[in-house]
Formats: sequence, C-alpha cells, structure tokens
Amino acid sequence: MRTLITGSTTWTDAVALRRELSQLSATSVIVTGDTPGVDAIAIAIAQDLGLGVEAMHKSAEDYCRYPVDGWKGLNERMLKTGIDLVLAFHADYGKPGMARGTVHAVELAQHAGVEVRIFLD
Repeated sequence: MRTLITGSTTWTDAVALRRELSQLSATSVIVTGDTPGVDAIAIAIAQDLGLGVEAMHKSAEDYCRYPVDGWKGLNERMLKTGIDLVLAFHADYGKPGMARGTVHAVELAQHAGVEVRIFLD
C-alpha cells in the first residue's frame, strides 16, 4: 500500500501521526513532501516503524508550471506515483483560505478516486 501523507507545516502532534501510521501494513510505503511539520514528522515515524519512505522534493519543473505555488506540482507528482490512500493532517482544514496545499492534495486524490482521511487534531 502506498500512502500519501500531507498536511500542515506547523503540525506538531506526532501522536496522531504515529497512531495512523502504525495501522498501516508492514509493507506500506509512505510518500510525502519536503516541508517541516507533517512531512518531517511522518518520515521520522515511518522510519521508526520500519515502513518504506519516499520523500519527494519540489523541482524546477514544479516551479515552471506553478511559479508561486510549486507545491501544486509536487502534489500532482506524488499522487501520480500510485497512491492508494491519503492521510491529511491540518487543524485549519475546511477554513476558508487555509490549508491550501492540503486541500489541493485532497481534492486531487478525491478526483482520482483515492480514499482520503482527514485529521484536524
């Protein structure tokens, strides 16, 4: 199973991430980005649990496609790696104008028919 982890760059609740990642099968691979907060915590926990990790970084092409919002290109590329599940962690998800990167990843996944689980705290 390939699981995309997305969320807030200011997220600090490692307990919530560990709870969800520990429920994945031992052969699972998490795919995540290159930011502090959810991405960084997820990488550390996944490694501790012995899960596979694919940490992806924003590329020059991402910024060519989206000059101000390179994260959109990264979200698209991560989802195209064959994601089976998206776990999104963001306390401000659903608030107008907030959690833009997380909302973008969730909407892409939903449009592709990928299961999404959202955690607000």
